[in-house]
Amino acid sequence: MDDDGHHTTFGDGAWKVTKGNLVVAHGKKRGSFYMNVDEDMVAVTEAVNNSTMWHQRLGHMSEKGIKLMAAKGKLSSLKHVDVGVCEHYIFGKQKKVSFSRARKTPKFEKLEWVHTDV
Repeated sequence: MDDDGHHTTFGDGAWKVTKGNLVVAHGKKRGSFYMNVDEDMVAVTEAVNNSTMWHQRLGHMSEKGIKLMAAKGKLSSLKHVDVGVCEHYIFGKQKKVSFSRARKTPKFEKLEWVHTDV
């Protein structure tokens, strides 16, 4: 938050987060914790609006799909689409490798071969 220009103050049983003259969040000390003044209040900061964020929000949608949505104006203020390498997307597209099938020798006697879980 400090890198984005926010300033945080604690004192006199209260806390406050400001950015310039704008109060982003504030609260009071209750016991040993600093809490929001209103329970419905949510302290937020500006999010970076980029294609990677939209890729994650849309369930790791393909870059082609994001470009199509951006061209139709469905993604707010997204100018350039570059998802890059997404590890989750790659793992999701991989095919599972099955276990090798070892040749089993047939057993002719009952209880000749017993498997147990110890």
